[in-house]
Amino acid sequence: MLEAGPALDLEKDFFHHRKVYEFPHRNALPKRERAAYCYAANPWNKQNFVDERENPYTGTEFVWVRARAVGGKTLHWGLVSLRLAPNDFKGRSHDGYGVDWPIGYEEIEPYYERVERLIGISGNADHLPNNPDSIFLPPVPLSCGEEILRRGVESLPGRRLIMGRTAIVTRPHNGRPACHYCGHCDRVCDVRASFSSLGVLIPPALATGKLTIRPNALVHTVTVDKNNRATGVAFVDRLTRRHEEVRGRIVVLGASTLETTRLLLNSKSPAHPNGLANSSGVLGKYFCEHVMGGSVNGIIHELAGRHGIPSDARPHGSGAYIPKFRNVTERSKEFLRGYGFEGGAGAGEFPGVAHRLPGFGASFKREVKRMWPTTVGVTGFGEVLPRADNYVEIDPTRTDAWGIPVLRFHVTWGENELAMVRDMTAAAEEMFRAAKIEITRVRPGPLPPGYSIHEAGTARMGNDPRESVVNRFNQDASVFCNSSEKNPTLTILALAMRASEYIVSERRKGNL
Repeated sequence: MLEAGPALDLEKDFFHHRKVYEFPHRNALPKRERAAYCYAANPWNKQNFVDERENPYTGTEFVWVRARAVGGKTLHWGLVSLRLAPNDFKGRSHDGYGVDWPIGYEEIEPYYERVERLIGISGNADHLPNNPDSIFLPPVPLSCGEEILRRGVESLPGRRLIMGRTAIVTRPHNGRPACHYCGHCDRVCDVRASFSSLGVLIPPALATGKLTIRPNALVHTVTVDKNNRATGVAFVDRLTRRHEEVRGRIVVLGASTLETTRLLLNSKSPAHPNGLANSSGVLGKYFCEHVMGGSVNGIIHELAGRHGIPSDARPHGSGAYIPKFRNVTERSKEFLRGYGFEGGAGAGEFPGVAHRLPGFGASFKREVKRMWPTTVGVTGFGEVLPRADNYVEIDPTRTDAWGIPVLRFHVTWGENELAMVRDMTAAAEEMFRAAKIEITRVRPGPLPPGYSIHEAGTARMGNDPRESVVNRFNQDASVFCNSSEKNPTLTILALAMRASEYIVSERRKGNL
């Protein structure tokens, strides 16, 4: 297995259980470093993200968050784990837009179950047709503020607020101890209660003695033989800048959506002048993700003066989830597809309400303490329609610090996304008012493309080779035909397990 970043030790290379005030600048990057890293970087994780100055990209505005280390973005992801619904695989059949996936929910459901039993997903069986239940461990309960928000949400027709579905083991599971509620999941769990490939998948693979990890390998080309079959990859050592090649009977790509597509586009040859697996011309096209907007914050006055449990001590991905309610049973006249909300309420490690309160000195401190448990907020995540004119290509004029050609982006929000964001903002305000929550801030959005870190498409699977990217093994979200409004990680894992099983089966038959 080749990895572009360094190998990491779960026990030694992460800042477990450190408080923000133990870091310089209270966990904020100084100005001189801010331009070097993505918005998700801070003093305790910056070493796992790329230096933007060494890894440029061009084109339209795009926020490209790239983690390079053994474990990838599972080191710092938000842990939200949602299955796609049957209609998500059959979008064209449902509303006439785009293409249907070549597989349906019934084909991937067994792999969802196997992944869930392997990694552990906490949540509640809510029996929602658009949000299929997983094989759940016990859920993380809602906070008092989230229960109050739920009253308002569920007073409106067709809306639900459910407990977060998250990749946390809430009781001992497959040799891993239960979550101890430190709230530092995104610093990589030291006891492996939250899922990361570094903590959960790689150790048993290494224990077989059949896995070799080659870190610091910046792969730039898939090599092929005279029959145009993949034979291996060529890479540059990130530290020594030495050019090397490795060979293999089977080549599997899982560099993340856009890096996988960049690699295929850069794998040009006389037989593949437009990149490998691009005979259809579709490679790089039909980019999709989640548009973020409708962010609303408020204060629940009935919780003032209560002794709240610090919400930062809860696992990431728990809290409140408001599933899609547009275009479920009735079609919206404003836009196709839909959105969900992620959010939470409670007493954060820093009392964010403080800057809104008047006063000074002891009386001010008392008021901050009284209002500490009252804050609540939600943000919408909406499905971005895959369009041929939302695409990436290789920029022939720019390379990264290692001489590898970079991506050029052509990604913008369409009218469907903008209409969706307007609706999610109005819907969030409506739900807060229904819950009698004072609205203190509204940020309609949308945030820039890429901000969700849920990139998908650009090498979509399909039944028609003229409209899809075929004859390659990609194990990331590049193969998605559309994004849905649901977080992609659980589906990536299920598809990877399905593809891996197929590879093993075909290898045993002598077909690979």
